[in-house]
Amino acid sequence: MTLCAGLINVSVMSSFQGHEGGLLTFVLFFVPLITGMSGNIGIQCSTILVRSMATGVLSVGNRTEAVIKELLIGLITGFIFGVLCGILVYMLDFLGMPGNLLSPVLVGLIVGVGLFGACLTGTLLGVFSPLFFARIGVDPAIASGPIITAFNDFLSMSIYFLIAIGLSALLI
Repeated sequence: MTLCAGLINVSVMSSFQGHEGGLLTFVLFFVPLITGMSGNIGIQCSTILVRSMATGVLSVGNRTEAVIKELLIGLITGFIFGVLCGILVYMLDFLGMPGNLLSPVLVGLIVGVGLFGACLTGTLLGVFSPLFFARIGVDPAIASGPIITAFNDFLSMSIYFLIAIGLSALLI
């Protein structure tokens, strides 16, 4: 699964190669941050729900409440880290980061919004994949981690690049 996802990720990155070379070349440096943060949020959401299922805390009666709670936590976490990361990326310009001819505000905005979108994706995968696997009779503790990681890398990177292209088209 990981090998296939890695190869798909390479094709996603190469498909965005033709868009605004300078911008996407620089934005590409933040892909490990984006996939790492969104992956951690997705796995954490999944772990909490799988543990709740295993201990019997999550039942049919309180499933909606637990899902909403995890989605809100993921949304808030993604927002906080997106804003924080956008500010820190903006401030990198003041440290004299070489080779960046782009507006530090634009790069900070792209990375911050991209991180938020990727974290939201990780949250959605982390919340709904254990429920999906439980419904089809597959142990969510075994299946959720690899699936979340593989799909999250692909989706978060795609969303990040789409945000980068969209924001750069609007603001440049």
